[in-house]
Order: sequence, then C-alpha cells, then structure tokens
Amino acid sequence: MDSTLVIVLVSYALAIVAWMSHELYLARAYAKSACKDLTAPIAIQSMKTKDSSIRASVVICVRNGSDEILVLLEALALQDILGRWEVVVVDDDSTDDTWFKLQSFLNEASMPFALSTHHLKDTRSGKKEALQFGVKKAKGKTLVFTDVDCLPSSASWLTRLTGPIELDQDIVLGVSLPRLARGEGALGALQAWDAVRIARNYVGWAERGRAYMGVGRNMAVRAAIYPRVQVHLDLVSGDDDLMVQHMLASGNHRVATCIERLAQMDSKLPTTARGWQNQKQRHWTTVRRYGLGHGIRLSVPQALTGLWILLGLWAFLVGFGSGVLHIVLWIVGAGLGSAWLIAFLTFRSIAKASQTPDHWLHFGWLQPLGACWVWMMAIRMVFVPSKRKW
Repeated sequence: MDSTLVIVLVSYALAIVAWMSHELYLARAYAKSACKDLTAPIAIQSMKTKDSSIRASVVICVRNGSDEILVLLEALALQDILGRWEVVVVDDDSTDDTWFKLQSFLNEASMPFALSTHHLKDTRSGKKEALQFGVKKAKGKTLVFTDVDCLPSSASWLTRLTGPIELDQDIVLGVSLPRLARGEGALGALQAWDAVRIARNYVGWAERGRAYMGVGRNMAVRAAIYPRVQVHLDLVSGDDDLMVQHMLASGNHRVATCIERLAQMDSKLPTTARGWQNQKQRHWTTVRRYGLGHGIRLSVPQALTGLWILLGLWAFLVGFGSGVLHIVLWIVGAGLGSAWLIAFLTFRSIAKASQTPDHWLHFGWLQPLGACWVWMMAIRMVFVPSKRKW
C-alpha cells in the first residue's frame, strides 16, 4: 500500500479516536452530575424556617410577554419552599399590555411570595439593563434567574436549585430543555438534540472544573458575588454565559451543577427554522468574546470533525489512484460508523441523565445533520450580523 495512503489513514483514525474520546469525556462528566445526592440541600433548607430574611429572589425580565407572565407567576405560586422569598419582575419597555396585566395581578392575586414589579422605558437592545435593575431591587441572599416563556418542572424546582447555594456553593448551573414548544418533525428533533448537547457541554466542562456558561432560564447565584455592573453592554446577548465567565474571573467561586428533572425549567423554542436560526445567531454573537481556553475547548471537536472528513476524502482520492479504493472504503466506512455509534450512545446517556422523554433518546442519530447545522451557523455568524434586539 502507498506510504502516503498509510499516513492519511492513520491520521484519519487518530482524528476519529480523538473526537470520540472528547464525546466520552464530557458524557461521563455529565453523568457524574446526575449521580449527585441532592437530598442534603433540602435538609439544610428545612433547618432554616426561622430565618426571617429573604432567602431567594427570582428575577424575571419580560418584554411583550402578556400571554406568558401570569402563567409563570401562577406556576411559581405552587413552589414548595420554606421561608420567605420574592419574585422581581421587570417589564423592559413592552408595547403590549404586559404592564397592565402585571398591575392587575399585583392588586388582585394573593401569592405565597412577595411580588415587586418595575417598568423600564427606552432601554438599549438586549435585557442587560432590565436584568441589572432587577438584581438591584432584589433582596434575597440567592438570585435565581429564569425567563417569562418558561415553567418550572416541579414544585421543588426552587428548593433544589437554591439548595447548593446554602451548602456554600456560589453558582448553580441548571438545565432548561424545550419541552413546552419547539418545531415539528425533524426541526423539533434537531432543536431537542441541540439543547441536550449544549447542556452536556456547559455542565460537562463545569464538572471538569472549566465552567464557561450557564443558561439564563435556569441559574442561581449567591447575591453577594453578582456584579453590580453589567458587562459587554454592546452585545444583545451575554447576560448568562459572559456573566458567568466574568464572575469566575473575579474570584475563586464554587460552581455546582443541577441537572435532575425536578430542578429543570421547561422552555420554548421558535417553531420555525427561520425563527430558531435568528435566535441561535444572536446567541452565537457572544462566542467571539470567550477567553482563549474556552474557545479552544469548544472549537476542538468541530475542528476534529472537519479534519477527519477531509482526511477521509483525501484517502478516497489516494486510494482510487493506487487501485485500492475498496480497502479505503472499508476503513473509512468503519471509522464513520464508529463515530456515529459513539455519538448516538453518548447522546443517549446524557438524555437519560436529563430524564428526557423516551423518544428523545434516539435523537443522537441526528449527529451528522446537527454538525452541519453548527458549521452553517458559525459561517452565517461571521458574514451576517444578528438583527435581534432582545
């Protein structure tokens, strides 16, 4: 066999093995998070019923969410948590009747939490100003962040998410998956695949001691460490991932992960491909602000995928010229099959750890399509700036 072909095939195999090792590395870390005993935080909380201070502040920023804000508040009213807590809602320059509904609810409803509502006007793009305002108004020892288009998965959501803070952790990274709404058919499957993979990435790296982001739909932070000034105000996004990086860079803060089903926040995704693309594009604008280490860790698996694809094509060309194409087909095919199988099995393990619906377990077969989507979004991000304003 031609020596060049041997070198190409060996390089191809090494790239495949390196990529599969990365998948297994993060999947095992994610599974480790799922095995944590979360009964201790609940026991700690039950001992603090006599504490008269406000234990937790749930901060919600909303713009034009009149159809969703009352549903979320009513769901929060079902939370089973001991002690005093509050909900801080900031209406960020809504043009619908969100503020009117909030005031009517405030005057008429009786809630188990203290509710404060605030109305801002003429704010810049993104929700950073509203978020910072809400944090300043919050009085709790723990800040809990979520979005108006989400719903807690259980009555113990708040108890479980804030528990690690009361066990001396500083940041708790929760999970939010699109269980409430997403696209239909293949689009919805791809959205679910993407959401689970994103959770695997940030939870897995946090478990490995390299936390780089959380999701603003489900995250808790010790109030004392949250910066009083927002960062990266020129970006629409970044209030969750860049803020987490900022907090970790400013001190030796402890990070906990909480992925169990009872602590999840169920969310919605755009039901059309164009809507989801616009949302993803806005999220990706923050990536260029990541530190070098985070950038390398996130780009290496994509680079490895591109590398073994190029090496496989090169092997086809050399094999064809050397008259041994049939051998190359077997070797390259075996590599592709192994990579696809590992992608499916690791996805299945993280989906199980996340306690997703059973049919989600099979979405790992979408790995090739999902990888193409990631590359497409990366290219689009470079050439077409996002027009999303919030």
